[in-house]
Amino acid sequence: MAKNKKLSTNRGKDPSQLTKLMLCANAGGRCQFEGCNKKLFVDGVTLSEVNNSNIAHIVASSPDGPRGNKDSYELSNKIENLMLMCQEHHKLIDDNPKQYTVQKLKNMKNQQEQKIEYILDGMDYPKSEIIIFESPIKNITDVKVNYKQAVEAIRSECNNPASSHGTIIRVQNFENYRRSSYWTSIERELKYQVEHQIESIYRYTHDLQLSIFPIAPIPLIIKLGNLLGDKRKIDIFQKTRMPDTWIWQSKELTNEFKVEKISLKQGCEVALIVSLTAEIDISRITNVIDVDTIHIIKAERTGVDCIRSMLDLKAFWQKYQAVCDQIKNVDGCLEIKLFPAVPVSAAFEIGRRYMPEAFPKIYIFDECDGFFETITIGGKCDE
Repeated sequence: MAKNKKLSTNRGKDPSQLTKLMLCANAGGRCQFEGCNKKLFVDGVTLSEVNNSNIAHIVASSPDGPRGNKDSYELSNKIENLMLMCQEHHKLIDDNPKQYTVQKLKNMKNQQEQKIEYILDGMDYPKSEIIIFESPIKNITDVKVNYKQAVEAIRSECNNPASSHGTIIRVQNFENYRRSSYWTSIERELKYQVEHQIESIYRYTHDLQLSIFPIAPIPLIIKLGNLLGDKRKIDIFQKTRMPDTWIWQSKELTNEFKVEKISLKQGCEVALIVSLTAEIDISRITNVIDVDTIHIIKAERTGVDCIRSMLDLKAFWQKYQAVCDQIKNVDGCLEIKLFPAVPVSAAFEIGRRYMPEAFPKIYIFDECDGFFETITIGGKCDE
């Protein structure tokens, strides 16, 4: 077929079905005449589905038509030369070709299609980089975060993964879990991984959101939160056992938290027990440290699934913040011995929202054949 073959009507080729579909998609099914925006596939009175669309040529498909020229046949089936219009405006532009010039119609088309594209692009889920943090529990039990479950979780919060595999931070040390050398070494490795894996992401995408999925010893999760801080947009997710998922199980508040203070004697040796996943008996604390005052944050419903929503996490954090403020700014104590029995989301928030100027220095204890000191946050240890 010749390149400029004419039809018997002295017009160029009619737009193909594919061209029509592409034009309709680009225009959003609306009239592209400036200021009209009429829906072309719905009757304005009955709301019935109808096709009231016209395909208008910017350069007519015939050299003798409105705005026609020597390129008419060549442009007849080109999408850049076509506009979707209502019948009234199609007639208007063709009856007044001197007023509605080629350039004016091109401007109308381009501006309308850019607006449609902008609106539709705004419907995309924002991207979030999945950060998987893994470390063997008590340096014995290996752990694994299911990446597919992580994707499902961020999708449930209207985000898409920013990369195909996420960022995996895995730290491990073969020393005795209770030895201070284990914690010194593992903390140093965690800092290195955060600096080289996460900080490198921000060199190229400064406003990237992070979604955190941690399975690791609680002191390490607290430290990860502390290293990432609260200046970035970060979502923490909570693994539940029933069902087996990282998706938040509710949009409502499902648990409540209460605070108790026990004064044993005068002094500023303070312990803070956080009993969310399990209750910690006071005798287990007094057996390992000399303490003057014990603060307790306790969940109304304890257990591994004690935090099932973001509102649960927020409610816990508000209680925790109030206790830390009381200890430092009211009682005047500068250090806390922290004994946490908490889920991963609460641990991460304890570290992430730590405020050096407002909170006491925190010595974090863990349990493995009795409680022992692990990592410290605040003070010179964070410099």
